[in-house]
Amino acid sequence: MELREALEVVINEAEGGCADYAKSYAQAALELGDSEDTVIVSTDNAIGISHKKTGKMMVGKELKVQLLYVLSNLSSWRGEKAREVKTVLKGFTK
Repeated sequence: MELREALEVVINEAEGGCADYAKSYAQAALELGDSEDTVIVSTDNAIGISHKKTGKMMVGKELKVQLLYVLSNLSSWRGEKAREVKTVLKGFTK
Protein backbone atom coordinates (compact mmCIF):
# COMPACT_ATOMS: atom_id res chain seq x y z
CA MET A 1 0.00 0.00 0.00
CA GLU A 2 1.30 3.44 -0.99
CA LEU A 3 1.21 6.44 1.36
CA ARG A 4 -1.39 8.30 -0.71
CA GLU A 5 -3.64 5.22 -0.67
CA ALA A 6 -3.20 4.83 3.10
CA LEU A 7 -4.24 8.45 3.68
CA GLU A 8 -7.27 7.99 1.42
CA VAL A 9 -8.29 4.91 3.44
CA VAL A 10 -8.05 7.00 6.62
CA ILE A 11 -10.29 9.66 5.07
CA ASN A 12 -12.86 7.16 3.81
CA GLU A 13 -12.83 4.34 6.38
CA ALA A 14 -11.35 5.37 9.75
CA GLU A 15 -13.72 5.02 12.69
CA GLY A 16 -13.70 5.51 16.42
CA GLY A 17 -12.72 8.09 19.00
CA CYS A 18 -10.83 10.87 17.26
CA ALA A 19 -11.16 9.58 13.68
CA ASP A 20 -12.63 12.89 12.51
CA TYR A 21 -9.43 14.66 13.54
CA ALA A 22 -7.31 12.01 11.83
CA LYS A 23 -9.38 12.46 8.65
CA SER A 24 -8.82 16.22 8.74
CA TYR A 25 -5.06 15.82 9.14
CA ALA A 26 -4.94 13.19 6.37
CA GLN A 27 -6.94 15.46 4.08
CA ALA A 28 -4.55 18.33 4.76
CA ALA A 29 -1.55 16.16 3.88
CA LEU A 30 -3.13 15.29 0.54
CA GLU A 31 -4.38 18.75 -0.35
CA LEU A 32 -1.36 20.92 0.13
CA GLY A 33 -2.26 24.39 -1.03
CA ASP A 34 0.06 27.18 -2.06
CA SER A 35 -0.43 30.55 -0.38
CA GLU A 36 -1.99 31.79 -3.63
CA ASP A 37 -4.54 28.99 -3.37
CA THR A 38 -5.63 29.87 0.16
CA VAL A 39 -9.11 31.28 0.46
CA ILE A 40 -11.02 32.57 3.45
CA VAL A 41 -14.24 30.69 4.02
CA SER A 42 -17.02 32.31 5.99
CA THR A 43 -20.03 30.51 7.42
CA ASP A 44 -22.75 31.72 9.77
CA ASN A 45 -20.82 30.59 12.84
CA ALA A 46 -17.16 30.78 11.92
CA ILE A 47 -14.47 32.02 9.61
CA GLY A 48 -11.80 29.60 8.50
CA ILE A 49 -9.09 29.07 5.95
CA SER A 50 -9.38 26.54 3.18
CA HIS A 51 -6.98 25.37 0.49
CA LYS A 52 -7.95 24.67 -3.06
CA LYS A 53 -6.83 21.26 -4.30
CA THR A 54 -3.48 21.53 -6.02
CA GLY A 55 -2.69 17.86 -6.49
CA LYS A 56 0.41 18.37 -4.35
CA MET A 57 1.17 16.47 -1.19
CA MET A 58 3.20 17.46 1.87
CA VAL A 59 6.81 16.28 1.89
CA GLY A 60 9.76 16.07 4.24
CA LYS A 61 9.55 17.06 7.88
CA GLU A 62 6.16 18.69 7.36
CA LEU A 63 4.74 15.37 6.13
CA LYS A 64 6.34 13.46 9.00
CA VAL A 65 4.75 15.74 11.59
CA GLN A 66 1.38 15.59 9.82
CA LEU A 67 1.48 11.78 9.81
CA LEU A 68 2.22 11.77 13.53
CA TYR A 69 -0.93 13.85 14.04
CA VAL A 70 -2.90 11.37 11.94
CA LEU A 71 -1.53 8.38 13.85
CA SER A 72 -2.14 9.91 17.26
CA ASN A 73 -5.82 10.26 16.40
CA LEU A 74 -6.22 6.71 15.10
CA SER A 75 -5.52 4.92 18.40
CA SER A 76 -9.05 3.53 18.71
CA TRP A 77 -9.38 2.40 15.06
CA ARG A 78 -9.12 -1.40 15.00
CA GLY A 79 -9.05 -4.23 12.48
CA GLU A 80 -6.86 -5.61 9.73
CA LYS A 81 -7.19 -2.55 7.45
CA ALA A 82 -6.38 -0.27 10.39
CA ARG A 83 -3.21 -2.24 11.17
CA GLU A 84 -2.12 -2.14 7.54
CA VAL A 85 -2.67 1.61 7.24
CA LYS A 86 -0.98 2.38 10.56
CA THR A 87 2.06 0.32 9.51
CA VAL A 88 2.40 2.32 6.31
CA LEU A 89 2.03 5.64 8.13
CA LYS A 90 4.51 4.64 10.83
CA GLY A 91 7.02 3.69 8.14
CA PHE A 92 7.04 7.29 6.92
CA THR A 93 7.54 8.79 10.39
CA LYS A 94 10.92 7.19 11.07
